[in-house]
Amino acid sequence: MRLREIAIVGAACLISTTGAGGVPVDRLDVRRAPPDSVTAAITLADIGFRTGLRFSNLGGRREVFVPLPEGRDVVANELVLVLDDVSAYASKRSLEVLVNDRSALALPLDGSDEGRIVHVPLAGTKAENGFFKLDFVYSGAATRDRCIDERYVGDSLRVRPESELDVDVGMTNGLDVATTAALMPRDVSIALPSRRLDPSDIASALVVARVLAASGRRSSFLRGYAALPELDKLGEPPRWTHGLVIIGSPSEAGGVIDDPIMALARFQSVSSTVAAVRVSGMPALLVSDAAGVRGGGLLTSPNLAATRSAPIAFVGSTASLQVPTDKVDFDELGVTPAQAEVFGRAELEVAIDARRLPVDTRPTRLLLDVMVAPDGADDKAVISAYVNERLLGSTVAASDGATHLDLPLPDGLVGNIANVRAVVQRLSVQGDCRYEPQGYPAQILGSSAFVLAAAVGEPRDFSDLAARWAGGVQVLVPAAALERPELVIDIASKALNALLPDTAPIDVKVVEADAASAPSKPFLAISELAPVEAKTRVRFDRGRVAVSDSAGRTVLDLAGLSAGAVAQVVTARGEPGLWLRPLAADGALPAPAELRLDHGDVAFVDHSGVTLAMSTERGALVHIAYLDETSWPTVAARFRLWIIGGLWLLATVGFLVALQRVLRRRPTTLGEE
Repeated sequence: MRLREIAIVGAACLISTTGAGGVPVDRLDVRRAPPDSVTAAITLADIGFRTGLRFSNLGGRREVFVPLPEGRDVVANELVLVLDDVSAYASKRSLEVLVNDRSALALPLDGSDEGRIVHVPLAGTKAENGFFKLDFVYSGAATRDRCIDERYVGDSLRVRPESELDVDVGMTNGLDVATTAALMPRDVSIALPSRRLDPSDIASALVVARVLAASGRRSSFLRGYAALPELDKLGEPPRWTHGLVIIGSPSEAGGVIDDPIMALARFQSVSSTVAAVRVSGMPALLVSDAAGVRGGGLLTSPNLAATRSAPIAFVGSTASLQVPTDKVDFDELGVTPAQAEVFGRAELEVAIDARRLPVDTRPTRLLLDVMVAPDGADDKAVISAYVNERLLGSTVAASDGATHLDLPLPDGLVGNIANVRAVVQRLSVQGDCRYEPQGYPAQILGSSAFVLAAAVGEPRDFSDLAARWAGGVQVLVPAAALERPELVIDIASKALNALLPDTAPIDVKVVEADAASAPSKPFLAISELAPVEAKTRVRFDRGRVAVSDSAGRTVLDLAGLSAGAVAQVVTARGEPGLWLRPLAADGALPAPAELRLDHGDVAFVDHSGVTLAMSTERGALVHIAYLDETSWPTVAARFRLWIIGGLWLLATVGFLVALQRVLRRRPTTLGEE
């Protein structure tokens, strides 16, 4: 795994009468002054809790750390909770919320509310050590008698993922790069210049989109800057609800940036820069990569924190750090340890992005370390481990330290994501009147690790490309994409989001019309022609292409599709890659909201996403068929039932004829005797 370290050359604020690229500053429109402050909302979904938080069994505690930049006027004004509170039987329950270890709310629950909205005022609370800490403490009781099983209440409390923390980011004219990137809303538009694009423009847009997807944000692409003031239009009160990243030189974007005199003066003869700017008073980022894709790569680097208090970052050369390729632990992968209170049974779940594994490696074993606290009654817990919902092992928990499970991983089990789930179960003593209902902590430790092996051979699944692409990918686009990037950029972004690690560099190359692409490294090719020397799974030079089932019935006929695309894993010139072939006559590609490419080596894509994914190598129920071919194997496969029936009929007729001849001869033989 290569971690790209970005060298930040410096930050500056220079005054000049001429903008970058020789554009006179006095010809540019000066926008109105920004508002005094702007409010941004950070939801639980934005920080990784995409299903929210759930509590049950009359008890539980969860800690949530919301990252906020330090050293600025960023304060939290309000916490807005959206709660689903249900209970099958009557009980007294409550939810306490602590903010930075201070109680901010104690809320009684009645078990009959769904979508309940609770506003918790925070009075300008600031972050501590770069985080805003939230503690949710759920507790309850059904009776004063401790001799109960609390599970019979059937209670459930869910804090929805749209629950949000309203943050006042202070004066927008003083925002820095790190703060703007950290507080960017969930929906972000990436604006490209209206001129003929350079390959570096497309590469920068793809890098930014990949970074946004890795942080849980949704991106869309715009052509031209004319509509940006309306997109980032202020509301009352000023609220930052839509993010914006502008790709292009500062001279091109100067007409829409507030206070362009200062904005342009900062970019004096610098090739790669990232700047915090304002459009119609709302914060935005301006990424300029005139000579190499470096500015967008800064957003994936740990060095992004160094841009605090810097409204502009000059990005220099990159370097790669090599890490061991035989084993990688959860701490190195940045996995947050899962923990829970065990009330008889608890589940610990972590989702591991396999795209973060080192280059050209695959996981072969999981070394899972689980710590379970003793319950004081010498009743040992049992730990069962699942990976992608497949039970791989179970053991009795150790009482004097961590429990270690060495679990072999079957081939093909781990795709792009490895969902690791540890189920902890123990006999509960809370119903025998000795103890009140009490949970005992359990945690998946960061010392858990994957044992790795070299990823050899050609890729067989889409997910196999992630390890090959970890060192960087070459994106091969047709020359028409420079004039009309909307033809390819959206689906290319979705494919890279599905398979490419967020730290991997992207290199865009242009392929001339009517020419086949010739990749020189792991690649993503978008073209009607197959790459040079490509070993393809689906061939388009053999007539009509269809997908048929084992009985020969056509499941999908590509001749009936006027739009869409076919994605397939190929190897060209010894390099592994993904070939996206458009089905539309004008070469347009679909723009699905999400593209899931995991298992299988061929996928058929339309505007809704992947409609069918299949493997051409493993014993699948469907296969690729070429309907225009009339070879004997094709005819035999298509009409094999008729052929079998005809053979049976011929055999029957032959048998009857032979029998008839035998019967005709028998009377003559008897007469002669």
